[in-house]
Amino acid sequence: MADALASLGQGSSNANVAKIAIEQRKKKAEVVEPQIISEELLIEGVEEPVRPDGDAWEPIDFPQVTSLRLSFKNIIEISNLNNFDSLLTLRLDNNIIDKISNLGHLRQLTWLDLSFNNIREIEGLDDLHELLDLSLYHNQIEEIKDRLDGCPKLNILSLGHNNMKDLKQIDYLRQFQNLRCLCMEGNKVCNHDSYNQHVLAYLPHLKYLDYMLIDRKAVAQAQEGYNLEELTEVREKEQAEQTRQKAQAEKSSTIEKLKTAFLDCTEDLFEEMFSKEVEPENVLVLQCYQGLKEDYRDKLSEEIKGLRARMEEKNDVRLRKVSAFEKAIYASEKESEDEAFQQIRDFKSVKKKVLSQVDKEDGVRAEVDDLLKHLLDELGDLENQLMANEIALQESIEEALSDFEAKIMDLVKSMLDNSREFFTRLEDLEKSFLTGLTEGANSEIEAFTQTQESAIADTDPQKAKYLNNREEMNQALTNFTDAHTSLITNKDDYMTNQMNSWNRTYFENHRARQYHRNRQRVMDIRKVIDECKSEIQAASEDGNEYDEGDGGVDPYGR
Repeated sequence: MADALASLGQGSSNANVAKIAIEQRKKKAEVVEPQIISEELLIEGVEEPVRPDGDAWEPIDFPQVTSLRLSFKNIIEISNLNNFDSLLTLRLDNNIIDKISNLGHLRQLTWLDLSFNNIREIEGLDDLHELLDLSLYHNQIEEIKDRLDGCPKLNILSLGHNNMKDLKQIDYLRQFQNLRCLCMEGNKVCNHDSYNQHVLAYLPHLKYLDYMLIDRKAVAQAQEGYNLEELTEVREKEQAEQTRQKAQAEKSSTIEKLKTAFLDCTEDLFEEMFSKEVEPENVLVLQCYQGLKEDYRDKLSEEIKGLRARMEEKNDVRLRKVSAFEKAIYASEKESEDEAFQQIRDFKSVKKKVLSQVDKEDGVRAEVDDLLKHLLDELGDLENQLMANEIALQESIEEALSDFEAKIMDLVKSMLDNSREFFTRLEDLEKSFLTGLTEGANSEIEAFTQTQESAIADTDPQKAKYLNNREEMNQALTNFTDAHTSLITNKDDYMTNQMNSWNRTYFENHRARQYHRNRQRVMDIRKVIDECKSEIQAASEDGNEYDEGDGGVDPYGR
């Protein structure tokens, strides 16, 4: 046994380690019945943090636990982990679990060990975004599929001794740019002659494969010579996807910026107006249509450009005014609070001196009562002054808020006027477009009817179909314009509601904040006053006990 342990300590193979683990598991299984995760197991399984007194953790303290080990317990299902929200490390290896479940709330988890179980499918990991180390070694998993998408930070992944056969399973792991250690040993996929080359070609960021350090020269060779055509196609698709995502991110950023100026509805306005869902097939056969459409695009672009310039200028003024106003409010609040704190500190200093003097009096009760009465009077004055200052602050803030609200209302009204002007001009543009399109359509239909262009009818039946039916064409134009009008109206309403909603919500929130701040200040003042009053009354009661119960003897034995 000593020799075996020495050999193991010198670096035995993973196969030996797995064999030992399996043997231990078998021994456990022989004597332990299938179990659920009980409170007793949880208390026993807590590893970190260690309590200072060395005692076991109580269930009430489970939210503080960061490391939990439930290995070799013959656990049949994952359950009862609801209170472990701070868990970083969870070991559930060497059990008989057949399904990954009930882990979604463990959002801080970085290490999860589910090796040596009966799991057939990777699932239930969608919310474990912080997971770095995942072991599913020695289970019955056949496919990775897309079940690890929720774990983008994976650094170590152990899938050894499962039932994976297809090299394409490896390709999925390419998206995990932080993956540095991968174990696939014991799977049939490893029997492919090109297994090593495939992994190195598709996962060039790996440092360890099946617990062996990867030779960087081998990676370079695989990159240059293995399955080059397919790998090039994969890289091109990835590049295209990255470009798409970058464009999408930039688009989202642009929209968010426009939203701060209530202009997000103007982005892609033309594309919405002429989308496939809105644009009828009938107009596509008209020779005049493309020219009118491009003219519409150019004029709309100019109108949007002008609107954005005017709105952004006014919005910059709005943001500056809001920032200056909030700074002024916070400065007033801080000044008032600092003044109140100083008044309280001054009174407590006086109180300390008076109570110290009371302690030193040799029994002249009348003088003690006078001192304490005067102190209580000063405390009453302090309370009145603090409350008066708070009321004065609230009145000044409300006055400032009302004045600022009127100024902002004027600014918002000016922005609303700009918005209305834009949509009025857009409506005029739409009328001009409809007029040109209707005239062009009627002219082309008339020409088609008069000449009976049989040649065109033969070569372009779609054109003949729509130009032969004036009523259907006119209805299509009406529907097209109605769709535009509806879209313009919705955009107008959206922008107007955005500005009015911001204006209303901003001042409602400010007033609500002031209300709660004032309530808290009043409660804080009363708490301080009550504490001081209790301390003074306690000193008075001590004096009474001194007079009545001690016959002139100092109760403190002095």
